[in-house]
Amino acid sequence: MPAAGPGPLGVDTLPALFLARARRSPDAPAMHVRDGSGAWQVITWRDAEAHVAEALDTLRAAGVTAGDRVAILGNPHPEWLTADLAALAAGGVTVGIYPTLLPESVAYILRHSESRLLLVESAAELGRLGAVDGKVAGIPARVWDIASPARGDTAPPGAIDRLEAAIASVRPDQICTLIYTSGTTGEPKGAVITHAAMAAVCHASRLALPLEGRHRSIVYLPLAHSLQRMAAYRSFLDDIEGWWCPDLKDLPAVIGVAQPTVMVAVPRVLEKMQARIEGTVATQSPVVRKLFGWAVGVGRARGTRAGVMARVEERLAELLVLRKVRQRLGGIQYIGVGGAALNVETARFFGAVGIEVLEAWGLTETCAPATLNRPGKVRLGTVGTPLDGVEIRLKDDGEVLVRGPGLFSGYWRDPGATAAAMEDGWFCTGDIGEVDTDGFLRIVDRKKELIVTAGGKNIAPVPIERRIERPPTAEGGGAGIGQAVVIGSERPFLIALLAADPERPPADPEAFARARIAQVNAESPPFERIKKWAWIPALTVENGLLTPTLKPKRRAILAAHAEIIERLYASRE
Repeated sequence: MPAAGPGPLGVDTLPALFLARARRSPDAPAMHVRDGSGAWQVITWRDAEAHVAEALDTLRAAGVTAGDRVAILGNPHPEWLTADLAALAAGGVTVGIYPTLLPESVAYILRHSESRLLLVESAAELGRLGAVDGKVAGIPARVWDIASPARGDTAPPGAIDRLEAAIASVRPDQICTLIYTSGTTGEPKGAVITHAAMAAVCHASRLALPLEGRHRSIVYLPLAHSLQRMAAYRSFLDDIEGWWCPDLKDLPAVIGVAQPTVMVAVPRVLEKMQARIEGTVATQSPVVRKLFGWAVGVGRARGTRAGVMARVEERLAELLVLRKVRQRLGGIQYIGVGGAALNVETARFFGAVGIEVLEAWGLTETCAPATLNRPGKVRLGTVGTPLDGVEIRLKDDGEVLVRGPGLFSGYWRDPGATAAAMEDGWFCTGDIGEVDTDGFLRIVDRKKELIVTAGGKNIAPVPIERRIERPPTAEGGGAGIGQAVVIGSERPFLIALLAADPERPPADPEAFARARIAQVNAESPPFERIKKWAWIPALTVENGLLTPTLKPKRRAILAAHAEIIERLYASRE
């Protein structure tokens, strides 16, 4: 179903957008970052421009020229974005690499992308990657400087002029980045993204979610992630100050300092935020737990009840509980969520406390969002309607096809995969979806992950997994199942592998699982019911069972737990 029609999307290059923003209010805060002592330092837009100009000179001295790939590996630091913009200003192509990838995966991306230079955040990282004579996988590698982020606003003589001239020579149709897919089913592919495509998505997202006045946000997802990268570029179009949080464990503390008004998140982060709140409440007295549950219930029903008593209850819930929850989260107005399926109960929870969750959908190949729920027009359980200029349609089997100005240009050095992914100008996303009469898209599952049982039933595992993973509640003691993997292809029935929430594990895992599975089964048709289950250790990036974007690697999980799976199917108990 097409969008309403193309709007004033704008076509530009990313460094040109950055330079225009820096010149609009050079002395305004652009970024906040901790220095070596832990104190917060402010980087103004003037500082940021000087840093990019200096980095451009450094890259050119290293031999980087137009078209060269510059790989960047590290946690979210301002230096990541500085190196990125400098490489783009040089006419180069940024290759973002997740810092959690194993050395062999990093080597694959470096070689496949034919990178000229690798930038990392520390000497320790070079050691982890097995650098020899200043090279990783044969690619020259060096450390960026993160010790003194607020270096002042004085660039080397002539550097600003050189930056301006370099940016003016970059064309919108040039490649700006290769973003490698998560690789859930094999080696990652490098999606080729142009300046025009990424800029178009930034402009379209601004039309869908206009941010008036000054805003604060937190940069905590890896910049190798297309959602966080797009959000960083989007800040060039608005008045958004970014607080940088290199370590996800520090996010609650940074929220307290930054008091963000808008954030982007992947579902797992949002679910952990809810679990932390529910877990804290679960340690309080029965009266507090009951009051919290009542207030959240009132919040959920907001707008559905008429009468004076309803307004009185809503006001009391706001004053006694809900406002305090929002204050703990810094006063966030909107949270844009993408990257995986969001549990609808999590969206309802945040909506109940007064924070609007705007679930979006997109892929690496669409520069992150292609659809979005708009403020005040959220339809829970869907990923919203297409951004301006984006069209979607469904194939006969339900696969979602998309086209628009933010589409990738193909896969790097892989014409076969490119041809297989395109159909008459439409990108075949691999997602199965449904579109309602108002144009809202609901994603059912990944096409490759659909389960076909021995009885011939087609089952989408993700919705079942999300129901099993329902966030913990204060009333339930705050315990929960952190991860669930449903299995059943070519098998007579479904089973589930369960991992406890590491922050709030159940006191009695077997009893908890039995109750939760019974609850899920009661909501499901017979062929979608879980017959057996087993507890397994947590799925992590480090043990190779999650992608860097926190999606389960199903093939790897099946291989790692093959013995448990076979035992469950062999048992007739």
